[in-house]
Amino acid sequence: MKHKHNYLWIASSFLLAMTMGVLASCTKEIEFKGEQTDPRLVINSIVEPGQPVKARMSKSVFFLDNSGDMEAPSDLVATLFVNGNNMGEMTKQLDTIWGTEYYWNPEPVYTVLEVYASPYLPVEGDEVSIRATAEGFDPVEGSTGPLPDSPACRIKSLRLIETEKWPTAYDDDIDTVWHYSDKYELIIELTDTNPDHLDCFFMDMDESYHYFDTLDQYNYNWNAYISDYSDPIFGAISNTQIDIIDDQTESNGTFTDRFFDGHTYDVKLTINFSHSSLEGITTEPYRVAFYVYHITKDYYDYLNTCEQGDEAIQFFAEPIQTHTNVNGGYGIVGGRTVETLWIEFP
Repeated sequence: MKHKHNYLWIASSFLLAMTMGVLASCTKEIEFKGEQTDPRLVINSIVEPGQPVKARMSKSVFFLDNSGDMEAPSDLVATLFVNGNNMGEMTKQLDTIWGTEYYWNPEPVYTVLEVYASPYLPVEGDEVSIRATAEGFDPVEGSTGPLPDSPACRIKSLRLIETEKWPTAYDDDIDTVWHYSDKYELIIELTDTNPDHLDCFFMDMDESYHYFDTLDQYNYNWNAYISDYSDPIFGAISNTQIDIIDDQTESNGTFTDRFFDGHTYDVKLTINFSHSSLEGITTEPYRVAFYVYHITKDYYDYLNTCEQGDEAIQFFAEPIQTHTNVNGGYGIVGGRTVETLWIEFP
């Protein structure tokens, strides 16, 4: 048997060397003979009822352009239209996006972005359009279509289906610390209120942490996140809230009402919840936010094509054209409404 293993190792090494040689010999510099496209204006905006309209403006870059300059032209003018009415020019301003980094570093972090904004607060049913012009560029325009109504949803049940508990003693001066790992089944009841109309949705939960580093408050690393799923329609979910202003383009968690049009459907999810505490210490309930979004079809298509284009292994795949509804340019002008559901863990 020992000799067989040696022969197999030699054969494997020989095949690996041949493969590497073939790959090395296949390297060839190819001259690009296609047509270089001129840069176009890009609009990215997700509009919510009751929130000021904001948009990120930029310009496209040809894929062989190494400069990477995607800054919007300095003379760009963005104009807001609502239901066909001119609401005036949007103002360039700085916008701050807040968040947290990791549970071991709970200090808030932020990103400052330049956006074009309008104080107008749209309502459900409004059709919001953004038009952009700049010297040397074709004018572009994108529209949300009618902003969707609020999703009709509620938490139907939350039940513990599995739990583990184990102790850890750090030294003689500290009481036993108990670690808990619980698994919950969450059922969200979602009602489709628009029969005979394709509605698109997105669900997400904050990947939340609560951290104390003082021993007298040893309730550290409360952590709740979606671990897996058992729902055939809803599918997998991302832990990151989608927001175009935040440059997030994950499509996990998106689905349509195709299989429950005009009816009520129970979305089933599995949530992992872990926490630690000193022995005998009663902790307060832990709450996290769960978001249900009703999104426009263009926004849904944009997220899904972005996800397909971001797949890690695409050596032999056809190129994916990212969906856009910006006429004459690129980007997405989409709409969404959100319902926040609070989940309380004991």
